[in-house]
Amino acid sequence: MGSGTGRISSFWLLVALIVGILIVGDLTRRMTVARRMERETRRLATQVIQLESFNAELEAKSATAGDDASVEAWARSQAKWIQEGERLVVPVPAEGSSPIAAQRSQAPVEPPTTWEVWLALLNGG
Repeated sequence: MGSGTGRISSFWLLVALIVGILIVGDLTRRMTVARRMERETRRLATQVIQLESFNAELEAKSATAGDDASVEAWARSQAKWIQEGERLVVPVPAEGSSPIAAQRSQAPVEPPTTWEVWLALLNGG
């Protein structure tokens, strides 16, 4: 009778071990998916901010596009038109020089800690 009880408890111990391994594997998979989604969320949030900024610029340009001063400013700067009696001067960069690209700095977004991700996964998030 004692050996049967030992086999049953070993069986349940083995079942508990397998279930524990499956749970840890599932939590690890969920954590990987959550991190990928967070990276995608940050990327999309940055893209939305850029598009909103571009949209605001377009709306501002659209609001002033029809007035005479804006048309004249565009004609001179973009179309390179000149009025009678004026000369068009276009600066040419020196050989071997390259234009310097302006860089925008954005505040980095703090990623959640591993513990925060685990707690979110355990709470069903």
